[in-house]
Amino acid sequence: MKLTKEDIQFIDTYLENSDVVFADIRMEIVDHVASDIEDRMSASNTTDFYNVFKDYMVQNKAQLLKDNRQFLKSADMKIWKAFLKGLVSPLTPLIFLTSFFGFYFLYLNFNIETFRLIISYVPLIGLSGFLLTYVVYHKAKNLKRFSVVERLAMPFWVFYQIPNIIFNFSYQAKNLATVLWIVGIVSLVLTLMLVLVCVSIKLFKSYEKQYKTLA
Repeated sequence: MKLTKEDIQFIDTYLENSDVVFADIRMEIVDHVASDIEDRMSASNTTDFYNVFKDYMVQNKAQLLKDNRQFLKSADMKIWKAFLKGLVSPLTPLIFLTSFFGFYFLYLNFNIETFRLIISYVPLIGLSGFLLTYVVYHKAKNLKRFSVVERLAMPFWVFYQIPNIIFNFSYQAKNLATVLWIVGIVSLVLTLMLVLVCVSIKLFKSYEKQYKTLA
């Protein structure tokens, strides 16, 4: 007993209206629900999809929503695994060293206020990275909402906040040791942001390819 395309779409719409908003997660759950309903319809030898579906949801909706939350946790884990993989790239230490000596060069050749002003712009790099990778790439292609893609907002927000703390600490940049600490931390944060941007682009392309039929 196979479900029609209209039945599959009905399940998908029902789940979306039940706050299973991410297309990739919904696809996984739809496949599971459709298979179970097909089995029930075959066992009872009925073609009444809607009544079978209603009874199934009465029994299983709570568990399906719980599964949705588990999928979201898996999405977060996938992001951090991809991020850690990006950190071990040979380019990562090169980015850090370039940033470190670049900021230190600015400190040596400009006054402290200019140095602090440049540090204050570092959070905007992370914000710009998110805008470019999510708003421009994702929205311009009119893709569906994907769990990993949207969950990327959290690490971007974290890395946006860290430089603001450093900016306030930069008022204490009165000796070389303190300056080197500030330069090192800012360079590290900038490196993490750039790695996250690269990871985001790779994840976006991966999801676009994997779920091309949902685009």
